[in-house]
Amino acid sequence: MKKILSVLMVLIIMVLFTLTWYCSYITEQHFAAQVTAINQVSPELIKVELKTYQRKLFASAAETIIRIGGEEVRFNHQIRHFIWGVKMITTLAPDSALAKDIATRIPLEQLLLTTDFSFLGGSKSRFILPQLEFQDDGHSLEITGFSAGWDLNADLTMGNFVCLLDSLQLQQTDQSELKLANLRISSRMTDLQDIPLCNGTLQLEKLQLVGREKLAIDFQNIQYQWQTNLTQGLFSGTAELNFDQLLLAEETLSDGRLKLTLSGIDAGLLRAIQQSSEQLQQQTINQQSSPLELQLQLLKLYTEMLNSGVTLTLKELSLRTDNGKLRGNGDLSLLKDSAAESSLFSLENITANFHLEIDRGAFVTGYRLFNNLQSTGGKHQNPAVLAEQAEQIAGGLVQKGIFTRQNGDKFHIDFSWVEGQGKLNGEALAPAPLRH
Repeated sequence: MKKILSVLMVLIIMVLFTLTWYCSYITEQHFAAQVTAINQVSPELIKVELKTYQRKLFASAAETIIRIGGEEVRFNHQIRHFIWGVKMITTLAPDSALAKDIATRIPLEQLLLTTDFSFLGGSKSRFILPQLEFQDDGHSLEITGFSAGWDLNADLTMGNFVCLLDSLQLQQTDQSELKLANLRISSRMTDLQDIPLCNGTLQLEKLQLVGREKLAIDFQNIQYQWQTNLTQGLFSGTAELNFDQLLLAEETLSDGRLKLTLSGIDAGLLRAIQQSSEQLQQQTINQQSSPLELQLQLLKLYTEMLNSGVTLTLKELSLRTDNGKLRGNGDLSLLKDSAAESSLFSLENITANFHLEIDRGAFVTGYRLFNNLQSTGGKHQNPAVLAEQAEQIAGGLVQKGIFTRQNGDKFHIDFSWVEGQGKLNGEALAPAPLRH
């Protein structure tokens, strides 16, 4: 019985060592494959080089170099591979120039990137920085609760990204101060090796900017969403911004909503533009003397894309002020024109519609805001004087037919453009006189 158990123990140990060795071998293959995949999906300005890889039974060590333009950053990787999983710890190479510079401000042992690999080649990376605080030449930075993570499949065609930040406070020597609170960014990306598609959200509870001991900007509860799609060879995208309140130049705006969509972009032309842009970047890196031909090619592709039919739609624009509301919507379409190869586009191939409704009080607030932003040194004019000027300007716009008045305190604008002819509030626009 003891002999049988001994034989079994030896067999188990041999199997474990064999599987561990195989795991180390597969890990090295996946590591090299990911470096190759990163270079395939990354722009020409960013390249990764696997400098060394030293494989051992239970742990391996690797060194990579990331080149961004003419600069390079070196990383060390400690890889532990067992049959129950593979974990990699990535740090800045301590003898690199960047590490020496950062070490004067942040202990390098706090900058650890942890990555778990699956046997299929997928990876999950996490970077956590609970707290960071340092001062330099009168500047101070304090960060709490920062973390970032991304999950990638083996060939880097799909991935998820999450970034969290509890608070950030940056103070300058002139006593100006920037504060962020409760930031969350999440996105999902697909087709990274073709035309990247992405959908995601950004949420920020508070953004404050203080200048000269006075609150200049106070942005609260910001939500931004974006999404791109590829359907039947056409690329489209949607962006939506919402916020609860914005204090800017002593004026308060609230319940802001903005939603835009861009559609009708030919996917083939978009791929050609992407490839030409990468070639132009490569020429810039190599400092080639005549990238003009490629720039002209890019311009031609952009012209073709515009003439293939693109539509920009303002689905919603709305916000509140202390004394009124603003609402708007519209669209702009560049009609398909296969004959327009030499010109950017013709005015006759544009259709547009825009509708804006603004309360009198909102117009006054907007005028005060515009003037306050134009003022220098933070010296704002008297609000009552600005309100009176706004009333006079609104009356003049009504007389000229740019505004139409409804219900006494509401102004409307209706604009349309069809077949080279524009209309404002139902009246045809006179063509501009020719200059000789």
